[in-house]
Amino acid sequence: MLDSAIQLERSKCKACYSCIRSCPVKAIHVRKNSVFPFIEETRCIMCGSCIKTCAYGAISYYNSTKEAKQLLNSEEKVVAICAPSIAGEFDDITDYRKFVKMIRMLGFSYVMEMAFGVDIVAKLYKTLTHDEFNGKYYLTSCCPSIVALIEKFYPDLLGNLSPFVSPCAASAIVARKLYGENVKIIHITPCVAAKKEVDRFTGLAKINCILTFKELRDLFAEFKIDETFSEYSDFDEPLGYKGSMYPISEGFLEAAGLNLSLLEENTITSDGTSSIAAVEQFMTRYKEIEHNFNLFFCEGCIMGPGTTSGGEKFHRYALVKDYISRRLAHFDIEKWEQNIEIHSHYPELRTRFINKKYDLPVPSELEMKMALNHITERNSNKEVNCGACGFGTCKGLAKAIAQNIAIPEMCVTNSQIRNLESSHTAKKHLEELNLTKSELKATKSALEEAKEMLFDRNEAMAIFVKSFNTGVVVCDENLKIIESNMGFIEILGEEVREIHEIVPYLVGADLKTLLPPVLITQLQFILNHDETNISRDVEIDDKLINVAMFQLVPKKLVGAIFRNLHSAEERPEEIIHRVTEVIEENLRQVQQIGFILGEGAAKTEKMLNSIIKSYK
Repeated sequence: MLDSAIQLERSKCKACYSCIRSCPVKAIHVRKNSVFPFIEETRCIMCGSCIKTCAYGAISYYNSTKEAKQLLNSEEKVVAICAPSIAGEFDDITDYRKFVKMIRMLGFSYVMEMAFGVDIVAKLYKTLTHDEFNGKYYLTSCCPSIVALIEKFYPDLLGNLSPFVSPCAASAIVARKLYGENVKIIHITPCVAAKKEVDRFTGLAKINCILTFKELRDLFAEFKIDETFSEYSDFDEPLGYKGSMYPISEGFLEAAGLNLSLLEENTITSDGTSSIAAVEQFMTRYKEIEHNFNLFFCEGCIMGPGTTSGGEKFHRYALVKDYISRRLAHFDIEKWEQNIEIHSHYPELRTRFINKKYDLPVPSELEMKMALNHITERNSNKEVNCGACGFGTCKGLAKAIAQNIAIPEMCVTNSQIRNLESSHTAKKHLEELNLTKSELKATKSALEEAKEMLFDRNEAMAIFVKSFNTGVVVCDENLKIIESNMGFIEILGEEVREIHEIVPYLVGADLKTLLPPVLITQLQFILNHDETNISRDVEIDDKLINVAMFQLVPKKLVGAIFRNLHSAEERPEEIIHRVTEVIEENLRQVQQIGFILGEGAAKTEKMLNSIIKSYK
């Protein structure tokens, strides 16, 4: 059993929803929490509209070439039943007799044209609606999509479907009567819906495999079968007569021998998507219309979805007419009439149809209101009813949303408004982004300039520090050395000089590993407080060192100057510095107790000054 004649490949789907808009019975659904459509088999009538409209090739029909090759490679005899629309499809083959030979070369035992099956069904239809007319009007049951439409959506009209098998099934019955009940039947057709007929008919009417015209082309290409290497070969008996006109919608009525005059005919022909409207009016206006309906879902079989895409209807129309004219030029009417009489009375030609109606849940008023509000809220709750969603009206889409077969994003107006809002927001964000980029560009330029300036300053500082004879060191907030000089390295001793040879000027070294803890503590204190400086003496490497520590950048940079008090160069200067401090301290004391010391303070000052002069 064939699960689905039409399939959707999600990996290729772009969620454009053109398939939903084109589906005449809304058998393609999108459920909430998803964006990808899927085909609801219980509602699909296999018309192929979605295949034609999908620009991404995500929708295709079931490929039957594998089953066909298996049958042709078996020991069973296989009959090909070709739809008469072959002339409209295979315009690249100059003579239909070569086309028949090419089919035989695939391994078919017999090649029949479906036209004789059309003639049989047309004769039965004429008898039903004209010769034995009893006041009841009928819909033709030749088109598989129309039959599926009635069974699934208008089951009340099942009794008005003409109770006959399809022309292909009629041809299969004849083939088995003539060539044996065990022969296998492969139907070659432009119709995709016919693929489901492998499940519909049983017994003598059984169809084993359906090949579309495109699939037949693929087989020709695979086995390198070409007209160039083919001889003439005609169809096997019995040959069809005006049933060859079946690909053109009105051709079925002409095959039935009915009067096609507008004033006298009692069967109306409708094809394409208007056939659905014809069914609805047949049901609702039955008493006023009082006509039978000859219905085909495609615009005639010459435009079926199993044909090569891009075909032109009226070009194919002309090709089919020309083919029929040539084929019937020397047709044996008498022999045909005898065959019709023999084969048109089989009881297997009659059939019954099945109610397959699938009802969607009826949404509540609240569910409808919520769904409608969801798709109109951006447009001030105005119902546009543009129909672009494929559901006709806003309420139609809202109902589908409430039934969980559509999503609000399918509303084109709503999506356009949302896109405009998004576009406006995006434009605003873009303007802000451009402004930010300009500001970043200016900041970057300033940073580059500052970086160059900082580099120059660092270079100047390095030169300045290294020019001192006195030991100098500058550290960061982690007490890592940024700059130092040879005076600092000499004070720290031989081991540090060796480090200097590997790491010049100890840049990056941790000061905490080089100085006594008491100095480290005071440097950290100065770094994190507002003390301007601290000076103290400390012993380093057996030398008495005076260290003057000072803050350069709060919490960022700290520096220190190291003077060796044992140095001959440093000692006089340091003595002067220390005596000066003593004088200044004594002066402060003199000012406090001057009224007590009197002349004693002056003598003390003279003595200290003389000491200073003697040292200088």
